[in-house]
Amino acid sequence: MRRASAGFSLVELTVTVAVMGIIASMASPNTAADRDRLQLDAAARRLQLGLERARLIARRAQQACGLSLGSDAWVEPEQRALPGELAPCSGIDLALQEDSEQGPIQVHTNLPDVIRVSANGLLLDGGTTVLSHARLDRSRCFVVSLPLGVSRVGVYPAGPPELGEAPRSTLCRPMAQED
Repeated sequence: MRRASAGFSLVELTVTVAVMGIIASMASPNTAADRDRLQLDAAARRLQLGLERARLIARRAQQACGLSLGSDAWVEPEQRALPGELAPCSGIDLALQEDSEQGPIQVHTNLPDVIRVSANGLLLDGGTTVLSHARLDRSRCFVVSLPLGVSRVGVYPAGPPELGEAPRSTLCRPMAQED
């Protein structure tokens, strides 16, 4: 009399689990690259948010103010850097990225040292900022266009500008045109 098989052997179970693990790892996205991309997108949105906060502060106070873009955050400019009677836009301190171990975002900009906001919330200075991450081949860009100070976030398909080279707004494509 033959005995019926009671289950799977240890070797069969090990092989099955290994194969399922390999299949699952191929199906799951590259989470490190996704995190880097999300970090870059969040930094671009924070750029825009910082300017919107400054515009709101100027409109509420009915007073022109100025703010500066540091290497990693929107900050109040030093009093000696402000032109004339311009006040700093207080309460703007906004980091472009959270403290994380993903790696720093590099900021390349041709914005002036102090961006002026009129009492009615119009931006009086413009320029382009490119945000890049060492592990990503695409960069995000942020353009402030004059005369109305309209801002937009897009994709900068060319790599980040070389040292000493100014970012170009013409290379900043809308997000919808991203390949």
